[in-house]
Amino acid sequence: MLSLGGGIGNYSIGSREDAKVVANYLWNNFLGGKSSSRPLGDAVLDGIDFNIELGSPQYYDDLAR
Repeated sequence: MLSLGGGIGNYSIGSREDAKVVANYLWNNFLGGKSSSRPLGDAVLDGIDFNIELGSPQYYDDLAR
């Protein structure tokens, strides 16, 4: 599982289009998609934890969908 967010830093998603770009990146690099730059090689994670403690929660629902 990949965990995003946490109690340090300042992070947000600026728009629905940004959420789509991030979702595609996560899918292709960590989940079931394909990318030539997968940081964990052929490993396929089984989920993503959104730990949104700071910043705005706006558009995270779009990201999750």
